[in-house]
Parts: sequence; C-alpha cells; structure tokens
Amino acid sequence: MWKNLCVAAFAAGVMGVVGASCGSGPKNVCVDRNIRCTSPLICDPGDGICKCGGRGGVACAEGSVCDPVANTCLSKKCDTVDCSDKPGTSCDVLDGQCKCGGTGGAVCGATEQCNPNAKACVASSNCNEVACPYNQTCDTVSGQCRCGTETCTPGQACAVDAMAKKSCVADNCTGVACTGTSVCDGADGLCKCNGVVCQSGMACACPSGADGGCMAAQRVCRVSALCSNVTCNNGTTCDPGDGQCKCGGPGGPTCAANQICNLGPPAQCEGGQQCSLPDGGAKTCAGGTSCDPEDGLCKCGGRGGVLCAPSGGGADGGPVVAAEICVSNPVQQVCRRPCDVRSPECDTGKYCYFDSSAATPASYCAVNSDNKDEDSACTTATSCFSMVPGARSLHCLGLALGQTGICRAYCDTAAGTAGCLQDRPRTCLPIPAALSGTGYCNPQ
Repeated sequence: MWKNLCVAAFAAGVMGVVGASCGSGPKNVCVDRNIRCTSPLICDPGDGICKCGGRGGVACAEGSVCDPVANTCLSKKCDTVDCSDKPGTSCDVLDGQCKCGGTGGAVCGATEQCNPNAKACVASSNCNEVACPYNQTCDTVSGQCRCGTETCTPGQACAVDAMAKKSCVADNCTGVACTGTSVCDGADGLCKCNGVVCQSGMACACPSGADGGCMAAQRVCRVSALCSNVTCNNGTTCDPGDGQCKCGGPGGPTCAANQICNLGPPAQCEGGQQCSLPDGGAKTCAGGTSCDPEDGLCKCGGRGGVLCAPSGGGADGGPVVAAEICVSNPVQQVCRRPCDVRSPECDTGKYCYFDSSAATPASYCAVNSDNKDEDSACTTATSCFSMVPGARSLHCLGLALGQTGICRAYCDTAAGTAGCLQDRPRTCLPIPAALSGTGYCNPQ
C-alpha cells in the first residue's frame, strides 16, 4: 500500500500539485514548491514566504527593505524626505511625514513649532518657555534653539571647537546601547535617567509608590532591587541597572544560555552557536567586544550589543582611521574611537579622555558632557573640560564605580613639570592603567 501511495504522490508532483515529498523528514514548503526568493530575503520553510531572516523572520511590507545584518525590515519612505525646513522634526518611517518626535509623533500646525526635547508641538512663544539642548541657546526672534548661527536637525548635537565656535555635528548616540530604561542624550552620548547619569548600584526607575508605571519624565535614579531574587551562573554577576546576569558584572557583556563567561580581562562570552571555531575553540574578540552567538559578530555588549566600526582608510593613500573600541560601564556600552591624550586626533567638537571607570579602562574621543575645570569634582569621565589656555579635555582622577573624582590636566610624564602649566607648582604623575607616559598634573 505504501508503494502505491508513493507512486501516486510522484505522479501528482509531476502535475505540480503535490508539495510534500515521500519520506520521514520535516516539511519544507520552500523545497516542495521550488520557491526562490530575491536576495537578501530567504524562504521560510514553514510557510514558504520570503522573509527577512528566513525561518521565523519578518515579511517586509511594501516600502521597506531587508537589512541582512540585523535581520529586520527597514522603511524606505524617508529616503527622499527632507525635514530641514521644519526644525526639530524628523521623518516618520511609517508614512514619510515630518513629525515632532519622529515615528509616531505629531504634525505641528501652522502656529506651532516642535520642541525636540519634549518631542511635542508647542505654540510659538518666547524663550522663557523653550528648553534648549546642551550648548544651544534660544533665538528670541524665532523661539528656536540655535547652535551658534545654525539650527541642528534631529540626529545632530551642538559641539564647541578649540576656537569656541559652535557647530552642529553627528548625534553622539550612534553606537550607544543604554542599560535598563535610561535614555541616551544626543548632546554628550551619555545614558541618563530623566537627564541624570545614575551611579553604580542604582537603576532608572519610577519614584517610590509609582512602581506600577510612570512617564519617562518622572523616572529617577534609585537604589536598585532588580538583583534581589536573581541567581547568576557560569561566572556571571547580576547588573543592578537592568537585573541581567553579565560577564564581569555591571557593564560586562550579556552571555547566551549556551555560553560561558571568561572573566579575562577583558571579560568575554565564549562558545555557543556561531561563536565556536571549527577546531572546537572559542572565537575571541578585540577592543573590549564579545561574540554574539546569534550571528558570530564581535559586538560591544555581546549578545544583542552594538557593532563598532572597523578600521578604514589607508588604501588610497589617505589617513588610516583606527577601529572603534568598546567602552562599557554600568549604564551603557558604547563604541568610541581610541586616542592618545598626549597627542589627540579627534573629530571636530570631540576631545580625548581616559576613562578609568570603564570595564576595560581606555582613552577615547568624546564630546565633553560638562565644563568642570581643574580641582572640580567629577562624576563622569567626560565632564572635565577647560577653555584655558584653549579648549582641552581634563582627566577625572580617581573616578570609579560609585566614587567621585577630581579634575586634573593631562600631561606627558617624559616632559615632567614642563608638561604642566606652572601658574602654581605642579608635577606630572602617571595615570594608573593608562598608556605608558600618560600622566596628570598634580599640585605640589
């Protein structure tokens, strides 16, 4: 009887009406129906639909394309949309309109303007009712926030160069992944809770008594209880910022269930799908990154993290740009360009800082997050900045998890006291964990 059924099935297949083959293997509609998908779409064997990511993926709607790296559909409706004539707005990927707040936002009326901080349309008013982003000031004529003479568009921040000139630069949140419910501030690239950087051991949460839910503008930094009932295994430690088990503790990468934690340094997640080598060894990643078992890529934060830019240039005689490194701390993982504080080469508006609070201490280019001068207290690596004798970054000495530092000028230990301003006696001392020769000016 089985033979007869197979013969009948074969005959039906010739007529193009049978989709299943005789055998005991799992059903594969793509093979049975000879379905071919246009790259980068992949046929889902379960239902025969061309999807972004194949099995279990997403069917891209009209007006969107598949990103094969992220396995997600990206809208194309904003590709030709210019919102520069509507300050503060950005394109909504769902309908291609310029809205205040971008996707899901509102279209401002003729007598309204967009307040990008509140992501809401407000009546045109005077500057007393306008809150401008960092380094920007309100134009009393238009009521709009200006960076010098420029109006920054969504995705841009206001930076100050060595000559104290202001200009709009690319958003500093590119390549930043925040922990928990904190949100990246495009002005300085720091993850904040309602405008405040939470310290170690704290989490961005609703005020006491409102734990059932609250608006982002109501959240505060609170001592975290997210790790109270969490048990971590395989060498991982619970991060109080989001309650997840991290390799190396707060700020470390997130491992998959089939990975183990190698504490390093730097801490890395090893093994798992896509992260094992043909010889059985584990793939190792450089620059503070860790392997994502979902795609085998080295990412800042490991599983579900962000990709740092590789090195570039040099091939056509141009300058070689160093690959970005991963800087991790309890509130965020971020990709930054490495630098040397003694001879920094950073983009306009960015300065070189050594961060001793990072999981892997390193020097990198970043926008100053404050204007703390020498001898001032500092709570972030990028908050020390001086305009005397010219725009320059300063070192936040003694900064560590849960500890406040003090701002000191950078210097080259080989130059000794000559590397420090001598308006008062100073000597150049080495910075622990920094590149050899990197120092800070210490008052005598």
